[in-house]
Amino acid sequence: MNTIYKKFLFRVGSEVANEAKSIAPYKTGNLKKDIKVISYNHKKAVVGNTKLAPYAKFVHFGTKPHIIKAKNKKVLAAKGKIFGKKVNHPGTKASPYLENAANRYINSSGFTRAKSALANEVKNKLINDIKKAVK
Repeated sequence: MNTIYKKFLFRVGSEVANEAKSIAPYKTGNLKKDIKVISYNHKKAVVGNTKLAPYAKFVHFGTKPHIIKAKNKKVLAAKGKIFGKKVNHPGTKASPYLENAANRYINSSGFTRAKSALANEVKNKLINDIKKAVK
């Protein structure tokens, strides 16, 4: 029976990952490419980003205002602009693409189909087990 649940949770995790890829910010780059089912078993599936996009948590949860200081250089610079020795970063707004993807999938017909397939597999397994027991 555990195999049936494991298969179901992998399906759900994969569908959530696909949904997350479709709604994730930054249409190119590692953030979107890196969304995957990280692990799964008969109890849960973990969907997220790996070390390929270490900044994913900052995109998903956002950041508070903070100070950025130059570490190995005299000044901070980007794209030809010089900012100085430190910068007051205003923070970033959260973009919870993984959570939103899970919610969208749970309310979709895809999840309804996955639950129906699970119910059918459990039913068939029970029927086969009963037939074996009665022999």
